Amino acid sequence: MNNPDPDTIVYSVIYSGRKSLGISIRRDSSIIIRVPYGTPERTILKLVNEKRSWILKHSAWFRDNLAKPVRSFKDGEKHLFRGKYLTLRINESSKQYCLFGDDIIDLGVRSAEKENIRKVLYTGYRIEAMKLFPGMMEDLVLLLRDKGLVPSGLKIKTMKSRWGSCSRSGIITLNSDLARLDDTYIKYVMIHELCHLKHHDHGKGFYLLLSEICPEWKRIKSEMRNFTAL
Repeated sequence: MNNPDPDTIVYSVIYSGRKSLGISIRRDSSIIIRVPYGTPERTILKLVNEKRSWILKHSAWFRDNLAKPVRSFKDGEKHLFRGKYLTLRINESSKQYCLFGDDIIDLGVRSAEKENIRKVLYTGYRIEAMKLFPGMMEDLVLLLRDKGLVPSGLKIKTMKSRWGSCSRSGIITLNSDLARLDDTYIKYVMIHELCHLKHHDHGKGFYLLLSEICPEWKRIKSEMRNFTAL
């Protein structure tokens, strides 16, 4: 159901058996309001008005940055790194490399075929993740030392469908593709997996601990639905 808002906010309402109200913004910048069955329209409108600034800010960001066509991996194309879109610069080279600058991603490739460029870029993300993630994880473990959340190991690899995982033995695995995202999302995934060291399921105890450490986790998780692997 689409509802025109006086200030151009257009959203869809999804009713379900949930207990709370929530807002999410999809990759195409469309706005979804999820509410319990029987929620009055005035309650929904109140939520939209209270969150107006947040909705406009984030829907505009998603519209400008995420509603993009399928990547062609060509020179001049924009690609995400650490939450910022950088311009791809492709150079013929006997040695393949990927260097991330302030405004560009400098790629050296032996072949300008799409899959080869994609492979070199993926490798670049993985190398950056291996440099970045251990230090970020160490800082979080130190910050949360009173919680006793200390993993037995850290692995970084490319995964197609998960941002991270935590094994029963305490080894945390992070998707190297997280290097594309802003630090807020990287830290959220790390905290999520650290919480699994104490609670291996997604039960009440897990969410209580996650909410204590990261009160904004629902918003962050909702935003992350708009990001997909390359």
